[in-house]
Amino acid sequence: MEMKGNKERAAAWMQRTLGKAAKFKYALLILLLGVVLLLLPQKTGETQPEQAAPPAETEESLEARLEAVLAQVEGAGRVRVLLTLDAGTAYEYQTDVETRSDSDGSEVSRKTVLASNGGGSDSAVTVRTTYPTYKGALVVCEGADSASVRLAIMQAVSSLTGLGSDKITVIKMKQD
Repeated sequence: MEMKGNKERAAAWMQRTLGKAAKFKYALLILLLGVVLLLLPQKTGETQPEQAAPPAETEESLEARLEAVLAQVEGAGRVRVLLTLDAGTAYEYQTDVETRSDSDGSEVSRKTVLASNGGGSDSAVTVRTTYPTYKGALVVCEGADSASVRLAIMQAVSSLTGLGSDKITVIKMKQD
């Protein structure tokens, strides 16, 4: 008899719960559709190009970004930046060394280690990336006649490029 009472209570609870869920049927349907879309497999036919390392910022893009930021310095006016590179971006790749001995002597061969991305293409395993080092910077701006503007620009360029103040020149732009 007690079992029958438990079943009746469970059935009543189920009806109340379904009654409450009925007013959220559209939200539940959208949630269910989202879960189904997340579980669908992604297309494998389209392969994205694999990069060995994050792309290093080019000299020109850094110059352009510096110009945009330095132009915001109070009193700087129009700004042009020229950076000279001491060394460009260098990548060091993981290699396997194989030594073979034969009658003529030993022979060493090196092979670059490749990692598969699962899409049918391989990319070299990068061990170390050395980013560009700069030799010097030249900043030409309208407000360079002010010592405070020159100092602010010099500090900004130094912090972004790693150059010392002796490698940064700030000069006044000619008036058009």
